[in-house]
Amino acid sequence: MNDISEREALVLDRLALARAQLLAANLELRDMQSRKAQRSERALTVSNVGRALLDAPMVSLLASIVLGSLIVGPKRVVPVVMRVGVSAWLTRTVRAVIGH
Repeated sequence: MNDISEREALVLDRLALARAQLLAANLELRDMQSRKAQRSERALTVSNVGRALLDAPMVSLLASIVLGSLIVGPKRVVPVVMRVGVSAWLTRTVRAVIGH
């Protein structure tokens, strides 16, 4: 009888050790995947450009102004930018005044 209980204790110890090792490996894998996901979300890739431009509308505005200046020329782009900028500023100011 004593021999069987020793074997059971040995098997249970090995099972507990294997469970602890699997749990540690699983936690390490999850941590590694979350770090990789965070790194890939911050990286500027082709798939993240749209998200980056949506998060920073002023950057997309500046990029479109620069691109328009390169394509059409600054003489044509500056009046359009000024006109649109002033009208947007006025609209925002009027909405703020009416909202209060």
